[in-house]
Amino acid sequence: MVAESQALIMEKLCALTFDDGPDTEKSSKVLDRLETYGIPASFFVVGNLISDESRPVLQRARSLSCEIENHGWSYDPMDTMNAEEIVHSVSACSNAIRKAIGEEPCFFRPPNLALSAAMFEVVPYPMIGGIAAMDWQGCHTTARQRADKILSQICDGAILLLHDVQPDPHPTPQALDLLLPALGHLDYRCVSLRTLFSLRGGLPPPGERTLWKIVPPLC
Repeated sequence: MVAESQALIMEKLCALTFDDGPDTEKSSKVLDRLETYGIPASFFVVGNLISDESRPVLQRARSLSCEIENHGWSYDPMDTMNAEEIVHSVSACSNAIRKAIGEEPCFFRPPNLALSAAMFEVVPYPMIGGIAAMDWQGCHTTARQRADKILSQICDGAILLLHDVQPDPHPTPQALDLLLPALGHLDYRCVSLRTLFSLRGGLPPPGERTLWKIVPPLC
């Protein structure tokens, strides 16, 4: 058992994450790929998109061992909000997640990765960034370019930042068909965000002024 645990710690790991869902069509296309490849991911969801219609998408994600995390109540950047507004946005999103799947999120990703001192003070979750695939509105990148953007930056412990929901054309599902086999050929194992931190020493405390992009191995 000890040898097995040490092997898990030493192997090359990465965590696949997605922003801006849930959406019944677009999130489902990403989940189709994850199910095909047997890979879990962590979804940073927008609270006001969680509805009776989209709730089954989150429940399907959980059935595939994916995690549901907090991306705020709306798409609005939070770095210009006051503390009360920040708390309201984050807590409203967490409440919607709890109502949908009966679980508490563990992490927060700031909308647009915009940060402020107030956010670090009042958000009750560790802040997560990531290695970006450049797959959001205005990038106009192809599936190959999105996959290559990740592959050109990949390293052990990397948090990979993609989007399950963006305006069309949005070929991130097709990018996964290129990216996931390539990561396997490079001997990376994709794990959930919580698993990555667990294998690398545990969840960081909230309030730590770090936007996590890479989780280094234990010394």
